[in-house]
Amino acid sequence: MFSTCNHHYNKRLSHFCQKHDEVICAKCIPESHEGCQNVQLIEKAADTAKFGYALSSLESRIQNLKLVVTDMLKANADNFSTLNDQKQTIKKKIKQIRNGINAYLEKLENELGNDLMEKYKVCVKEIDKERQHYLQQKETLDDWTREIKAMKNHASSVHLFSMAKLLHPRQKANEDSVQKRLADSKISNIDFEQSRILLDFKRLVMSYGKISIRESPALMSSTHRKAFAIPLLSRNDKPPSPVISKFETSVFGNNVDVIRGCFLPDDRLFIPDNKSKTIYVCKMNGANIKKIKLRHNPKDACVLDRSHALVTCGDSGIMMVDLRTLSPGTMIIPGGHCTAISCTGDKIFVVNDECKVSVVDLKGKVLKRITTRYDPYMITSNKTGVIFWTNYNNNNVNSILPNGTSQNVYSGSDLRESTGIATDNRGNVYVAGCDSSNIIRVSRTDKSSTTMYAKRDGISSPLGIALSTDKSKLMVINNKQIRVYRTHSN
Repeated sequence: MFSTCNHHYNKRLSHFCQKHDEVICAKCIPESHEGCQNVQLIEKAADTAKFGYALSSLESRIQNLKLVVTDMLKANADNFSTLNDQKQTIKKKIKQIRNGINAYLEKLENELGNDLMEKYKVCVKEIDKERQHYLQQKETLDDWTREIKAMKNHASSVHLFSMAKLLHPRQKANEDSVQKRLADSKISNIDFEQSRILLDFKRLVMSYGKISIRESPALMSSTHRKAFAIPLLSRNDKPPSPVISKFETSVFGNNVDVIRGCFLPDDRLFIPDNKSKTIYVCKMNGANIKKIKLRHNPKDACVLDRSHALVTCGDSGIMMVDLRTLSPGTMIIPGGHCTAISCTGDKIFVVNDECKVSVVDLKGKVLKRITTRYDPYMITSNKTGVIFWTNYNNNNVNSILPNGTSQNVYSGSDLRESTGIATDNRGNVYVAGCDSSNIIRVSRTDKSSTTMYAKRDGISSPLGIALSTDKSKLMVINNKQIRVYRTHSN
C-alpha cells in the first residue's frame, strides 16, 4: 500500500526529496527532482522514522480524528432519538386536537399526518446520509490504526517512513472533510405550530397547524477543536524541543560532585554525590529533593528492581538501597574497589579493579572475572546480558558478550572521550562524548552512528547518561547541569 511510487506504476520507492518532502522512485529523480539538492536514499532518511515525531504526530491526529467522528456518530444517534421523541409528542398533540373536533377535520388530520411523515423522512434521510459518511470515515481510520500498529511491530523503517509520508496528505484530506462537514452540520428538528380553534372552525381552521423543519448549528466542543489543532509537520516545521527538563546541580548544594546517576522506575532521578556520602532523589526538574545518607562515598548507581537500587562505594563494596523507604540496606562485598556498575536480572556487573569487570550475584559471590584491554570508565548492560563499556581516554565503545568475548562496537571521529553509556530495548547504544560535546546513538543492526543531541541542544562536556525504564527519556549529567531529553524510543 505504501511501498510503490504514485507517479510510476509498480516502481519501488527508493529516495526521499527533502525540498519537496516526498518519497520518490529512481525514475522520479531525472523527471521531477533533477535540480533538487537534498535527495538521499530512503534508508538514510528513514533512520528514525519508526519512533520519530512525524509518525507519532500522524498517529495522534488519527486518534483525535477518530474521537471526533465517534462523537459525531453519537450526536447523530442522539438527533435521531430526539426526532423520534418530537415526532411522538407532535402526534400526541394532533390526536388531542382531533378528539375535540368532528369528522370534518379527519381528512385534514390525515393530510397533516402525511405531511409530518414526509418532513420526518426528509430529516431521517439527511441524518442517515451523515451517518454513512461518518461510518465510512471511522472504518478508514480503524484500518489505518490497525495497519500502523501491525507495521510498527513488523515492518522496516523504510516501509514505515514511506507509509507515513503517503498517509499524511490522505489524513489531511480526511481532516478537512470532517472539519468542513462539522462546521456545516445542522441538527434537524420538527416543530408544530398549533392553529387557534375558533367557533367558526369550518371556515377559519383550514388545518390543525403547520409542520416545519428547524435546523440549529451543531456546537464544536473543545475536544473537536483540539483534534484539528495538531499541525501537519511540513518540511519547514521543526519538531518540539527534545529537552523535557533541566536544572543546575547546585540545587543539591554548592560543593556537590555529580558524575553519574540513573532513573528510578517512577521517573525520579537517583543521583550519587561523590563528596558528601549522599544520594539525592528528585523529580526530573530537580524538585522534591530527598536525601539518602550513606556511610561511604557513592561512586555509581543502577536500579535492580522496582524496590531496590545498587550503589557502588569504592573499597567498601556495593550497597543495596531500599527505594520504598529511601534508606540504605545490606552491603554486597565482591572485593576490590567498586566503581562503575550495571545489572541484568539477578546478575551484577561491576568494575572493581583496573581493567577488570566482575560478574557478581546478589550475595556477593563472584561468578566471573573479565579482563579488558583498557580500564572501563562507565558500563551498561542490555537484557541479554551483553556488557557495553567506555574508556575516558579513547573514542571507543566496547562490549563483552555473555561468553566473555570482547568486541569493539564503535569508533568514529564524531565521538571523542567516550564517557556515559546506556542501551535501549532495541539494542541501540547511547554514548556521551565529553570532548565532542554530543550524545550519539550506535545502531544495533549496522553499527552506524547518529548524533542525537549536540551543543545546539545544550550538550556541554557530558559525563554520565541514563535511560528511563520505558527508554523514552535520557538523562545527561552535563557540566554541572542535569538535562532530560526525549528519545522517541521504547
